[in-house]
Amino acid sequence: MKIIDLSLTIDNECMTCGTPWHQKVEIRQLGRLDEVGRNTHSILLGSHSGTHMDAPLHFYNAAQGIDRADLQKICGEMTVVDFSHMKAGSVVEYEDVKELSVTERMLFRFDWWKNWKSPCYYKGFPFFSEEAVTFLIEQGMIVMALDTPSPDDGGAIACKDDSPIHKKLLESGVVLIEYLCNTDCLMADKNYCLFALPLKIKDCDGAPSRVIAVETED
Repeated sequence: MKIIDLSLTIDNECMTCGTPWHQKVEIRQLGRLDEVGRNTHSILLGSHSGTHMDAPLHFYNAAQGIDRADLQKICGEMTVVDFSHMKAGSVVEYEDVKELSVTERMLFRFDWWKNWKSPCYYKGFPFFSEEAVTFLIEQGMIVMALDTPSPDDGGAIACKDDSPIHKKLLESGVVLIEYLCNTDCLMADKNYCLFALPLKIKDCDGAPSRVIAVETED
């Protein structure tokens, strides 16, 4: 069984989107083995730090929180779509997805994760048009996994109405997983199962998640 870890490592240099309300990651030691007989740490981070999953509550009040995520939905066979040829600033249009064999779980590989911890990570990443996302939803996609920060246009981050694609997906019941890494280890012609497990935090709008792909036989 081949396991590919698609999760970024959370550390004190973990990037955030730069908005003033987003908590910077802070990991610090509390107890030390030579002092109290054990090592312990405090971990302070935002709900959308590193590889994470969004809940409908992220954009809709009184909606479902991440603790109610359907594990049957977020774990299972997935399809890998290789869009690594798309350049910075590209838009995934209807023409790019209309011939895809849409399945319930779709992972879109742009290889954008290679820009992690660089100044360009939040600048110009490929994003989806509303027509493309509408088609994917209508064809039965219930999980969208990305190695980019967002399915929306990054040029509009931090505006009040900056996330129409997020809203379209979440209101349609699609689970959104963002900030994946190691997607260049995934091949579109191979079979994988996705296992994505968010921290079970009551009534929270999202949570860091450990996400893996398991390569399966034909």
